[in-house]
Amino acid sequence: MRSRVPALGSVASGLVALSCLVGCQKPEEHPAFAEGCEVDCKPITGVSLGSGISGGAGSAGTGGGTGTGTGTLTGNVLLLSNQTFISAAPFTKTAAVFADGATGTAVTAPWNGKDPYLLTGVAEEPSNWISVKPDDTQGDALLTFQPVATNNVSNADLAVISTATLDELFTALSAQRSPAFAQLVLFFRSVGTGAPVAGLHLTLPAAQLVAYAAAGGWVLDDGTAVTNSSGLVVFGNVDAFGANGGTRSVAVSRPASATAPATSGGSFAVKVVPGDATIATVNVQL
Repeated sequence: MRSRVPALGSVASGLVALSCLVGCQKPEEHPAFAEGCEVDCKPITGVSLGSGISGGAGSAGTGGGTGTGTGTLTGNVLLLSNQTFISAAPFTKTAAVFADGATGTAVTAPWNGKDPYLLTGVAEEPSNWISVKPDDTQGDALLTFQPVATNNVSNADLAVISTATLDELFTALSAQRSPAFAQLVLFFRSVGTGAPVAGLHLTLPAAQLVAYAAAGGWVLDDGTAVTNSSGLVVFGNVDAFGANGGTRSVAVSRPASATAPATSGGSFAVKVVPGDATIATVNVQL
């Protein structure tokens, strides 16, 4: 039987969008620094899947790049501090922001806790895995990766995930987060409408814990669990290869129902690094 446990934050309250973790990713548009996003947020640019048989990279709701990137990226950094992984507040501590560079080496820029970071020389890619590394290594925020379609956008608010939030989730599931493994937070949305997708089953054998958001809490995967109306899944303690990490493949499917056969949604790759967190939206067409 699947294990259901209460969540400290209300998952239902955050169903409007993922982008309280990144308030905006629009070409040539960025608002003044705000107190974080709570409602009417936009989904982050993420990893896209094809029409049920193939996976690939692309931007949220667009199905691919339009070549509007500028080689620069700017925005704010927000802290995700409850189990919705949506509601956010400004991250007021300092950090360094990293991206794949156009010359093949990483580029970096400082975040001073208030003024927008500015990356230059950024590689224009459908999924450039941007990372935010807090300077306070003993603080609450983990180094966090997130994909940004730098071939489409030049503005993106980024997120760091609270260790306390993850630890509370693990404790509620009678588990323990290990700093030797990666932590992965994924939202699944329709590639056509951007709405969260319910009824999906995910497979990542490298994860020791797979938790699906459920009404009032979380459900541990027993092989039959599926996404609810939030489309939110947390993969805990993911084996991330060596010290520098790499990518892991996540498979997506829709189990058979009384009216339809099971459907494969293909697979996609996500960046995972030991001790760090990754968060992304996955656009599916199932």
